[in-house]
Amino acid sequence: MNVVMIDSNNLPGEVDFPELDLDKFGWQQYLNLEQDEVEERCWRADIIVSAAMPVDHIVIDKAFKLKLIVAAGKNYEHIDMAAAQKRGIKVCHVPELDCTDKNNTPEICSQTVETINAFIHDRPINLVD
Repeated sequence: MNVVMIDSNNLPGEVDFPELDLDKFGWQQYLNLEQDEVEERCWRADIIVSAAMPVDHIVIDKAFKLKLIVAAGKNYEHIDMAAAQKRGIKVCHVPELDCTDKNNTPEICSQTVETINAFIHDRPINLVD
C-alpha cells in the first residue's frame, strides 16, 4: 500500500501522522510539490492525501492504482470529484476541522490515518458525496 501526502506544508503547526495499521506500507510525505510534480510523485499511489494542493483529472488518470483520496481537513474543493467518480475512486475528508487552524493539525493527522485504516479494513469512512 503506497500513501502519498502531497502538501504537508499546507497544514500549520507540527505535522505528525501516526503509523498505519499495516505491516507493510510506504508513506511518502512531501512538504509542498509544484502542480506538475504531483503527477510524477503519485502515479503509483494507492492513496493520496492533500490539504489544499489540487488533485486534478491528470493526476487521477495517471495514478493507475489509486483507490482513495483523503482531503486533510473539511474542504475538498481542490479534488476533481468528477474524475474520481469516473474512475470509482473514493474521496473522503476530515469534517469539521479547518486545515488552516494550527490547533487542528494534530487531530487532522490522527483522523486522516484513522480514515485510511478504516478504508484498509473495509470499515465506514466519511465519504464526500
